[in-house]
Amino acid sequence: SAPLASATPPASTANHSPGATDPAANGSAHTAARAIAQPLPEIPDDLREAAYHAIALARFTIHPNGSVDVELVQPTQQPRLNQLLLASLHNWRFFPAIENGKPVESHQDVRVHLVVQ
Repeated sequence: SAPLASATPPASTANHSPGATDPAANGSAHTAARAIAQPLPEIPDDLREAAYHAIALARFTIHPNGSVDVELVQPTQQPRLNQLLLASLHNWRFFPAIENGKPVESHQDVRVHLVVQ
């Protein structure tokens, strides 16, 4: 069967660009990016034991068009599993962060838990 996974952003994940001011202080509206597609890898039989309860931390750069650049800042212990996971993470899509009514680039860290059944 396919792996189950949960992807959980830490409490504060949206990073403002350098020099950005606090939106609450100047009255501008800011909404954080949110995931709209989160495909996860199919885990081959030979990696199921290694993937059992594996956790990785992915850092996304979310572009204004919703596409992403992603890196594993805390990979799993299994290099091949990391390759499969990273390939899937590149297919994630986001609704971009909005600042002053316009889409802006943002960053988000997401903890990915793989649970193989």
